Amino acid sequence: MPPSMSGRKVKIRSAFVSPFRIRFWAHFSVTKGPFTRAPTRKQMNLTMIGRLDPCFLLSYAIAPCQARKLVPAELELITCSGYAFLNIVVCRVDGMRPRLAPKRVGFAYWHIAYRIHVRATLANELRVEGLFFLRSDVDRTFLSVVGNRFADFRFHLARTCFSEQGSESLVEVRGVFDHRADAAVRVSPAKTDYWVSSSPFASIEERERVLKYAPLSMAVLESGGYVRLAEVTRDEAAWGEEWVGVEQAEWAYLRSLGLEHPRLVRATRVRPIDYCWRLGRILRLQSPAVAL
Repeated sequence: MPPSMSGRKVKIRSAFVSPFRIRFWAHFSVTKGPFTRAPTRKQMNLTMIGRLDPCFLLSYAIAPCQARKLVPAELELITCSGYAFLNIVVCRVDGMRPRLAPKRVGFAYWHIAYRIHVRATLANELRVEGLFFLRSDVDRTFLSVVGNRFADFRFHLARTCFSEQGSESLVEVRGVFDHRADAAVRVSPAKTDYWVSSSPFASIEERERVLKYAPLSMAVLESGGYVRLAEVTRDEAAWGEEWVGVEQAEWAYLRSLGLEHPRLVRATRVRPIDYCWRLGRILRLQSPAVAL
């Protein structure tokens, strides 16, 4: 075990699979690139529940021209002060299970997800804001396979190790099938929001409005003209964030996209909170002719 992973460790079991099991699951795995639209399937109503603990959020400002290449044309980038925004969540989900299932069937896993802040205009002219998932890395083998049949989070299998030493937290990620999952983030509590001085926003209020953690993600179907949603229900009164300082943040996936030096504009640790995900609702987009 590397010295950097000393301290209290949480070792994830499910990512450590035999070579035979890796080859077996690789045969069924669904690998989705950033340019792939979501597969068309019948509308479903699947609701899952779980608890986020711990959860770290990092927001980066990137050039709109870079973000535009990663997002379907039907979705509009949310921009401010000449930037688009990429959000990375690093979290452990505990007790994940269908809403009506007993707690004992729940499972825990680590989820690292890369998302772009976007906006969609629906056929009824309602404009909704949310996140477009570029990629997710998880440490549950079955989730990296079966999950892609039910959700549009673009799961990939990775090994994850979390450690805490004093007030410092470290998460290290290693991909199983490709090294774009490789990542390392080291954070510690910060007394103040010291991202203000380097922020492209006119005010703290503007930044918080633009980068508010949206309880919605959307994927454009490959058939075109529709988005499929993942909708989150949470107790907004229980939502709380604490500022963190980022001593280390390495993202192989961002480098693979040509994002060598994204501008970090916000970093927090979310207090433990219960989540409810409703997956699969499909809505019609406004047609391009009407949008013009």
